[in-house]
Amino acid sequence: MNKNYYLITLASLMFLFFSCTPGSKIGKFYTTDEANELFGSVIYSVEMNSNHLANLLDKTSTTIMFGLINQQLIILDNNRNLIFPEKADYNDSDVFTVYGTEKVRELLADSKLNKQITDESESVNIEQRKEVLSLSTENKTLETGNKCPPNCPD
Repeated sequence: MNKNYYLITLASLMFLFFSCTPGSKIGKFYTTDEANELFGSVIYSVEMNSNHLANLLDKTSTTIMFGLINQQLIILDNNRNLIFPEKADYNDSDVFTVYGTEKVRELLADSKLNKQITDESESVNIEQRKEVLSLSTENKTLETGNKCPPNCPD
């Protein structure tokens, strides 16, 4: 019994250690088809220039929050302070989707690599699906962000 207790405790601690993801790495990439299959079709979408989003990433630390409140895109920093647009109405109880800045930068970098070949302007779509909010480029979708509240960054 004593040996089993230690094994269970050790396994639990290892699980907790490996499940704690640093804030800057919140999110997971999917192909567009996978995202549609797993999370449903896009209900509403707002397009944003990739360079503009990259500049907004410089205004926050490890996380950035996205929300489509009354079909208006609102972006908050890691402390739930408004960074886009300049003025917007939202409540402290409004739920935003939190993504790690590293993951968003990775999405933007992938988009730039693909667009260098075609000379098209780069953009990111912020997409409202039935239950989730995604960030998508032509080839990738960033999903599985945290909901804030209740899972807000520290």
